[in-house]
Amino acid sequence: MERFAEWFARPYMALCFLAFGMAVIPLNDALIKLLGDTMPLGQIVTIRSVMSLALIALFSSGLRRMMGLSRSVFWQFVGRGMCLVVAMVLFFASLGSLSLASAVAIFFTAPLMITLLSVPLLGERIGIHRILSVVAGMGGCVLIIRPGTADFQGETVLVLGSALSYALFQIWTRRLKSVGDLPALVAVQHCCYAAAGGAMLVFNFVMPFPDLENASLAFLFRGPTSVDAVGLSFIFICAFAVLLLSVASSNAYRCVEASLIAPFEYTAIPMGVFWGIVIWDDWPVSTAWAGMALILIGGLYAVYREHARNVAVITQVPMPASAAMVQNPDSEFESWPDNGPNNGRYSNPTGKCDNNPSKN
Repeated sequence: MERFAEWFARPYMALCFLAFGMAVIPLNDALIKLLGDTMPLGQIVTIRSVMSLALIALFSSGLRRMMGLSRSVFWQFVGRGMCLVVAMVLFFASLGSLSLASAVAIFFTAPLMITLLSVPLLGERIGIHRILSVVAGMGGCVLIIRPGTADFQGETVLVLGSALSYALFQIWTRRLKSVGDLPALVAVQHCCYAAAGGAMLVFNFVMPFPDLENASLAFLFRGPTSVDAVGLSFIFICAFAVLLLSVASSNAYRCVEASLIAPFEYTAIPMGVFWGIVIWDDWPVSTAWAGMALILIGGLYAVYREHARNVAVITQVPMPASAAMVQNPDSEFESWPDNGPNNGRYSNPTGKCDNNPSKN
């Protein structure tokens, strides 16, 4: 456990954990798209959130720590969480009409938005090589989306709105420094999911719209239905996947520059294509394969450049808005040992995300 805690705190391990979470999350999207043929989104989100909160209560002190937050910090966490709720609703609504691969690919305008917004909102600096890596990834997205062709649908606007909301969510994560800890943050996020899903479910129950022709609108507004064991098992898998990504994403954005994280999030695109093939036999065309190759090249090039230059930006140099989810010394993970992931490295007065093990 102690060794795991130490690895979890290192920036490069945080990036690897994030890449794994982004690889798993398209399965959540695929299962929700399947369930959306009969169930409304509000019902799925409500059940998933209850399961996630149960897992948090069993394996984390997040709910208790959430209750100990000050009022101002709590509402900052809620505001951040609602950005992700908006992103979730818009993205899943689009899945009623778009293919999984297309929706995931379009959503990945978000890393570009994060990179661009990190300059004026966070004061971060991005070099030409990192810009090129993001441009390569976005070029790959364009090849998959194929704008201007018959495959471009109006529901893509929903995904673009989702991407913008997600970018603001991650920028907000970076802005929240010295105001809380990761377990409470994750707990608040899933409480936001539960509140939004519950409100949608009540609306679906009181005022259902069963005969809508547009699949995206039908997914949002149809009435609730009964759920069998298979449906519950699917939703449980979704709950686990989302909880995993919540921890991985929040951890990564605590101590790594937002613009550096962007290429790692592209992992979800090829996995979205994979699940589209497995479940719907939806094979990408040749341009989509070329797009995925560009995305992977962009991400790998960013990693290579950071390693080749031995850049200290994530371990040595104080960043303008570094360690977004900084913890105070008395608010560390209860389950971590004293020399675990925090070890004071997120509570230093410089705001530096100092994760160099040699200094501990």
